[in-house]
Amino acid sequence: MSLLPRAYREGGLLTWRYLLPLVWLNLIWLALSWTLLLAGPATLACYALIATTMREDRDPDLRLFPALLRQNLLAGVLWLLTVAVFAFLMYSNLVFWLRVSGNFGDAVVSLLALYLSWLFVALQPYLLEALSVQRLSYGRAWQAALFALIRTPVSAHLYVLIPVLVVLLAFFFRTFGLVILVSMALTFAAVQVKPITERPEPAEPEAPEPSDPTDSAESTGQLSGPSTPV
Repeated sequence: MSLLPRAYREGGLLTWRYLLPLVWLNLIWLALSWTLLLAGPATLACYALIATTMREDRDPDLRLFPALLRQNLLAGVLWLLTVAVFAFLMYSNLVFWLRVSGNFGDAVVSLLALYLSWLFVALQPYLLEALSVQRLSYGRAWQAALFALIRTPVSAHLYVLIPVLVVLLAFFFRTFGLVILVSMALTFAAVQVKPITERPEPAEPEAPEPSDPTDSAESTGQLSGPSTPV
């Protein structure tokens, strides 16, 4: 039995199995994110396509992406605004409290900001699932994400190591980050919420058993009957 968490194993498996579609998804995400406004909807659309096809062991159809983008337009903009507001609040409060507190206060404030950021990232797979796949309203999606994190606190906190690794790889390997890192992180997020649905392989038809020549001869003789002398 592997010591790696399930989401790590299955995320790596999906990345390897659907490497080319993930590269195309990443390039589509980059093209749309240059507009900034579409970065949120593109993220939700990528996640929805991964969760509803690759996670279900089906080949993704990239032609579905425009429809998914339209479906997640409002939710994606709200999600992006939430991320931006959270980042601004974390940065501004950290700068302010580091100026007015002493050394001990600096350490406490830094640890608190680090954990709140970690917790915020840990919530994202469940939030993306609730928004783009379950199609919940924004408030109900946050409630569903919080309850899901409470049910799986350890694995949810361990998932954060994936985005951290993605950021580090993107920093040191710029081209690699442009090619696949965003879609790969969303793949790991999808299997963090729900395991892969493995579809059984179609059963091969059984070959007919070879017939016994003696049985054929006997059956032929029984059908024809005894020969009568002339």
